[in-house]
Amino acid sequence: MKTTTITTAAGRTFNAILIEKGDRYGLDDCLTHTKAEPMVEFWDASCANRPGQGAWDPGFGPKGQFASRYTASTLAGHRGALSLDYGIPAWTIDAQALDAALVAVGVRSGSRSGSWSG
Repeated sequence: MKTTTITTAAGRTFNAILIEKGDRYGLDDCLTHTKAEPMVEFWDASCANRPGQGAWDPGFGPKGQFASRYTASTLAGHRGALSLDYGIPAWTIDAQALDAALVAVGVRSGSRSGSWSG
């Protein structure tokens, strides 16, 4: 798995993780990715390693809080900012930070014209 950490223009930090065929992912890595096309997960790193507050709040591990997951082809063609959850304005990744993340995990080339192809 390729992982990178980005910081948005608003100052929010996210971990972007490339999930390839055979990689484990999901809650406690309980799933195995079986498709050829990679996926990219985004985790809010601002709450990484936050301890829980009781049974109703288990806290968050080293990746942070899971925000969203997309196929590589969806992200390769996306331009502009990306809202990971419209209900959480802080979970919007500006275009520059998104491009940096996608280049770092190999979904885009550094020229912004790259795309994933399977």
